[in-house]
Amino acid sequence: MTAGQGVAPPPATYRRLLRVPGFRQLLISSLLTRTASQMWTVGLVLFALQRYHSPGVAGLSLFLLIFPGLLLSPIAGALLDRHGRKRLMTLDFIVAAVCLTVIVLLAAANRLPVWGLYVLLVGGSLTSTLSLAGARSFFPLLVPRDLWDRGNAADSVLYGVANIAGPALAGALIATIGSEAALAGAAVGFLVGAVALQGVGEPARTGEVSGRILYEAWRGLRYVVANRTLRWIAISFSTLNVGWGIAIVALPVVVYQLHGNAAVVGSILALAGAAGVPAALVAGRIRTEGRERESMALFGAVMGVGLLALLVPSMALIAIGIAIAGGADAASSVSAFSLRQRRTARAWFGRAFAVSMALNFSGVPVGSALAGPVLGVSTTFAVLFAAALTLIGSALMQLKIPAAAPPE
Repeated sequence: MTAGQGVAPPPATYRRLLRVPGFRQLLISSLLTRTASQMWTVGLVLFALQRYHSPGVAGLSLFLLIFPGLLLSPIAGALLDRHGRKRLMTLDFIVAAVCLTVIVLLAAANRLPVWGLYVLLVGGSLTSTLSLAGARSFFPLLVPRDLWDRGNAADSVLYGVANIAGPALAGALIATIGSEAALAGAAVGFLVGAVALQGVGEPARTGEVSGRILYEAWRGLRYVVANRTLRWIAISFSTLNVGWGIAIVALPVVVYQLHGNAAVVGSILALAGAAGVPAALVAGRIRTEGRERESMALFGAVMGVGLLALLVPSMALIAIGIAIAGGADAASSVSAFSLRQRRTARAWFGRAFAVSMALNFSGVPVGSALAGPVLGVSTTFAVLFAAALTLIGSALMQLKIPAAAPPE
């Protein structure tokens, strides 16, 4: 080889991605715990509907499971950047398993009032951002930059598989054994996932973080707000996710009106997850750098149109519409993850990702809390409102996210 010639980098393939040290163990842990999380989410909505016979209780329960942890996301991000990811993620998985176990035991003994359920859900929520942001920031720290698109696709596939397995398992367990069985299964998933995570090495620290955690949390929040890309990703996705949060609660209501049961709800949500797997894999093979916002906006709009299927009194068409929404969501997420990584300084991954993810996802609990009142107006109004919010979110992606990163 003559002077001046460089060594060609190895091709960016999924095979090479799986050879990255610790990556397979992280995949296994993430798959188990995300499946458990889906079982908790779907199982909780069905548990609340069956036990307390109230969409309002179901929606507020989902809100309390998610929102308190999002409020603490700046602190979670600062802790992740200072103390590392593995120990704090393990802590969250154990807390989730304990809260689920207590819910199951009290419910089985008929000693679980609504306020007791709410308290336990808040307890399980408080540490949740540690694993959500921890896993998301783990991937780009573990994986070489040229493999980020494929790594993000693999990450999205895990969500897709979890979205298949979690709702299907929850629905089947509730239909055959009882609502407590789905929550018990989620507790087991969190514990096994925590064990699998111990095989992953802790990445090297990406920068110095002071011991003043509240100050670092404030710096992380300020970083996201000042970064126009992260700010508008958060605003657009949170708007879109309000619509999805309403749809999560509206789906079982619609299915029950059509004389379906918990297993049908689980199967429809599992189908949405199944559609997300090939969608994410294909999206990961396409180099989207420079075209992320167009991809996100397009698939966000498709997702909103898919939700309109809830207006059709046909279980088959509802399933197709939710599957389309699930596939579009997975494909959009691949571009969103890559764009966020490319426009965030490496030293800020923990703090920025925790805040950004929390803001992105905050729409889901807000939507679930709104679901009770809007469903009280009418199911049609709730579905139209959910679809409209999703379309507004996709429009914001195209109009407000900058096309290029600002100069350093």
